[in-house]
Amino acid sequence: MAKDEGEHKSNRAVKFSYGLVTLESERAALALKRLANSRANLLFVYLGVPIFVGLGLVAFYLVLSSLGVYIVSSSARQAASSIPLQNYLLIPGLNTFVPIFYGLLGIVIAVTVHEGSHGVMSWREGVSLEGAGVILFLFVPLGAYVRPSEKELESKSSIQKINVVTAGITANMILGALCLGVLVLLILPTVAVAAPAASGVQIFSVASGSPASRAGLLPGDIIRSIAGYNLENSTQLSQLESTVLRPGENVSVVTSTGKVTYAVLEKDPYNSSIAILGITTYSPAEALSEWKHPTSLLIYFLPASYFATPLNPAVASSYTSKLPDWQSISNTFYWIWWMNINLGIFNALPANPLDGGKVILEVFRKLLGSTARAESAANVLSAIVFSLVFLLIILPRLP
Repeated sequence: MAKDEGEHKSNRAVKFSYGLVTLESERAALALKRLANSRANLLFVYLGVPIFVGLGLVAFYLVLSSLGVYIVSSSARQAASSIPLQNYLLIPGLNTFVPIFYGLLGIVIAVTVHEGSHGVMSWREGVSLEGAGVILFLFVPLGAYVRPSEKELESKSSIQKINVVTAGITANMILGALCLGVLVLLILPTVAVAAPAASGVQIFSVASGSPASRAGLLPGDIIRSIAGYNLENSTQLSQLESTVLRPGENVSVVTSTGKVTYAVLEKDPYNSSIAILGITTYSPAEALSEWKHPTSLLIYFLPASYFATPLNPAVASSYTSKLPDWQSISNTFYWIWWMNINLGIFNALPANPLDGGKVILEVFRKLLGSTARAESAANVLSAIVFSLVFLLIILPRLP
């Protein structure tokens, strides 16, 4: 929620600042007021606190469990250190795992729903909005914002303030869960492995400068044979590399398209007696099964473009569906889910100026009976939370 600051007192509907454009409308604020009369808003009242507590626990679990893994596992630290720093942000185009179009669509919807829900609940709790509008960067929409009256909000009870603050997180979770449900229950059941990808070795990635790279093999290619040996799956390739093929051997590689190329195999850096082609493989059937029947729901929290998932454009040719343009539909629902869940989890962290920090401040006010002591306690907790997040990012990069 945007703060009630003197600079917003202007009646101008359009404001420019360092490439950002804000379009504010009194009609938008009144439209949210009309929505406040809906009985559906009881969901925010009943679910707000439970969802906030649940997401807060999830956020702490993810941070603390990750730190624990980094402390005891050098391989985990090494893997995490290879992640570019910008990938810790949700910004499409800057985060290399988030596609620009779907990511931008997801974040605009997530932010708009989040802020709009703050506005609706503000009106419901008797707090008027002094403004509402949209934010654009170089005329590209980034989301929406609302400006509830700080004086009116401050006069309300703690539970009313908490209802207003948790409304955004609750809306993100409801919308995210609906989108994930549509994807998993309605779309994925129509998806199957394409006939050409049912056998052979599917390439997910090719190491730079590797024998496969020099041979012109690409992600999405399917290897049918190597050195005259037919391949049904990646297990057979691994067995050949470790027991039959030799480093330095020039082998023929035949793909599903009939293309024949040659690669000079290299030594495995961890075992010089093993020959490697320099590719990462995947099983389309196993990947699809994991998404349809996940062994852990955490699979949906990881960027779909990072792994060989049915939604990854790099392996899209391995799958087919009766639905027209199912990949676009699936990615739309997935990235709306992904942006909403990440925005919700981050905002649930008990740290200022996040929504979680505002909830904790009200809790401390009740427990400590003093605004000054509550603010001091909230500031200490905020420092601890952000220190843990900083440690999560910096620990894998320490020598």
